[in-house]
Amino acid sequence: MIDFHLQDSLFNSTILIFLMRAFLSVFCGFCLGLERKIKKHPVGIRTLVFLSLSSCLFGITSITMAKQNILTGDTTRIAAGVVSGIGFLGAGVIFRQGFNIHGLTTAAIIFMASALGLACSDGLYIPVLITLALCLIVMTIVERLEYVLFPPETAKLVKIDFSDDQVDESEIEVIFKRCKLKLADKNFNYDIENKTVTIAYKVYKPNKFDFSDFSQKIRQIKNVRAFSITQGDID
Repeated sequence: MIDFHLQDSLFNSTILIFLMRAFLSVFCGFCLGLERKIKKHPVGIRTLVFLSLSSCLFGITSITMAKQNILTGDTTRIAAGVVSGIGFLGAGVIFRQGFNIHGLTTAAIIFMASALGLACSDGLYIPVLITLALCLIVMTIVERLEYVLFPPETAKLVKIDFSDDQVDESEIEVIFKRCKLKLADKNFNYDIENKTVTIAYKVYKPNKFDFSDFSQKIRQIKNVRAFSITQGDID
């Protein structure tokens, strides 16, 4: 069985061992945070450094208390508590904007920073460095590959107000197809008093979307009074 631990007997000072593990956890948090900061995400370098370092400290505390028989019972309770706490923290960065969900990757990176910190606390230097390298590869190279193979699509809400109840849906759907908008859902709202119709469409737009061309085609429909494209939900 391969032992990934560096032999603590090589070091005469316990402080030196702690410094190695602490600085490695800081390095891991810095690398992950730098990638988030470059991409303008809210969770940056300091946050992930603190996460990784604090997880490392919790892990070292758990190991030390177990070795000195200070902690009785399950010696992994502290580490398990860290995992639970990080789960709540990761959930806090996930939010919904219109039809789109944001923050899932950031939440996963928060979880990874904590995992690397805990691994550093046990002196698993080689697995930590390998895992960190794989994470950086996934966040850079694999992301670009995914972008090429699966171009991103963003959900939008298109609302079209008609001045009367004579609506030709087929004409609108043809415009959607020409502009490469994928129709997912729609909702009708008929104003009996004014005899007007409002149709809300949930569509997925490609990354490269020509709004001016789309708006020009919509304006060519005779009875269109107004239209909008937003991030809202269908009522």
